[in-house]
Order: sequence, then structure tokens, then C-alpha cells
Amino acid sequence: MAWYKLTLLPFNQEIDNDGLDSICAELIERGASGTAIDLPPEISCFVEGSSPENLSSLALLARELGCDVISQEEVLEQNWTAACPELWEPLTAGAFQVVPVESMSDPRPVPPGALKIIPGLGFGTGHHPTTNTILSVLGEISPPQPVTRVLDLGTGSGILAVAAAKLFKAPVVAIDIDPMAAANARDNVEINGATGLVSVSTDPIASITGTFPLILANVYGEALISMSGEITRLASREGCLLILSGITELVCGQVTEAFCAGLGWRLERELSLGGWNSLILGRP
Repeated sequence: MAWYKLTLLPFNQEIDNDGLDSICAELIERGASGTAIDLPPEISCFVEGSSPENLSSLALLARELGCDVISQEEVLEQNWTAACPELWEPLTAGAFQVVPVESMSDPRPVPPGALKIIPGLGFGTGHHPTTNTILSVLGEISPPQPVTRVLDLGTGSGILAVAAAKLFKAPVVAIDIDPMAAANARDNVEINGATGLVSVSTDPIASITGTFPLILANVYGEALISMSGEITRLASREGCLLILSGITELVCGQVTEAFCAGLGWRLERELSLGGWNSLILGRP
């Protein structure tokens, strides 16, 4: 799979962080696969595929958003998670201990009850603030109904699905639009002995049926807003607890409004860690 990186430079080079975040959010909303701000005010914009139309349309969008395209290059796909040494350190998040392992056959001893995670192309070893926050609160929450079924949106590595399955002893439906992330998640489900409880697929949210008393969604804030109606459709009518993460300060208010003002959810708690926000919402 080919990936291209466009480096963008805003016309206004005095732009602040909120302005840069706003441009990144718009790029994601309108087709970019990812963005990064490593050397502000330069923005790295990533697009999947080798279609010239994709690149030219993003270049036009960049101009529309007030940026010049100063470089364009093909980048090799790699396992970014595995390439980061700090993500190989064991960690404790709330009631969970997480131990990264190299493979299904890694012989290193792991403490009883720890989650074993193979760092792969699926996002989530527990180190990132968005994942860490959900892991930390899972053991503290009091859902309004017994957790008989869990939905994990944007499962990535599958870490949250495995944690929920072990904690609640309940079946988990885990979905991710990225086939490579889903493959990584299946390996992590298997290595943790949770195959009987966790099902992983790339099915779109619109195809999921039934309702859930607990829903986890660790994706971009803009995606949460666009999925808010579908998420609400899947919430148990007898009461549901919804944990949202992956939300920047820039769009946190918009996410809260979409769910609470627009769809009748109630904000229970708002958490912040490392510049990322998480929302715990209830639905009576």
C-alpha cells in the first residue's frame, strides 16, 4: 500500500496551535488519512493510495485552507508502534497491567491477569493518553445496566475489547475500518484467550445490529460527531454508558453538543490527559 506525505506551510506563519489544529481537523474531515504537527507551523498531511486525483484534491484543499504545499513524497508503510521503544515498556492503567510482547510465541513470563499486546499496525498499547484513559476508568464505572454486551468502535490493537471482555465476562463486538488493525486485534484477542468473547471485523457501524449497555469509542472527535446518530441507535434503551476518547480540545465542545444537545445524552464526566479529552456519557 502506497502512502504519500504532503508538507504544508500556512500562509500566516504566525498561526497559533488552535489554528493549526483546525486545519488538521478539516483535512481529516475531507479525506486525509492522518496529519501531524512536528515542526510548527508546518503540517504533515498523509494520504493513502497512489491516485494523483487524491493528491491534487488535497493540494487544492490545502490552498483553500490557507496553506502552500512545500513538498510531496512517497513514504514507506511501516509498523510505527513497534518502532517506538517507549511503547515496549509494561504499564499499569487503572485495574489493568499491560505487557507488550513480540509475537504469539514470545516466551517471556507475563504476570497473571496482565493483558498481552503485540504492538502492530493497530493503534493502542495503552501508552497513548486516549487509550490509557479508557483503561483507567473501565474498572471504576458503574453502568446503569448489567454489562451483557460491549461495542468497541475503532478497536485498533483490540486492547480495549480484550480489557472489557476480561472485566465484564461479556461478549464484545469490536470493529475497525483498517484491515491491518483488525488483523492485529485478532492476534491480541487470541493471545489473551478471549476468542470466545471478542469478535473483530471491519464491518461498518451501519451494519451492526442490536443494542449495547456499554459502548467504547476511541476515534477522532470529528468521526465521533459523524457517527453520533449510529452510536445512539446502538445504545441500550434500558440505559447505556458511553465512553468517548480521541477528542482534542478544539472539538470537545462540538462532540459534547452533538451527543448531549442533539441526541439526549447526559455528560457524566469529562477527563483530560496529555492534551486529549475523554467524555463519559449516560443515557437514561
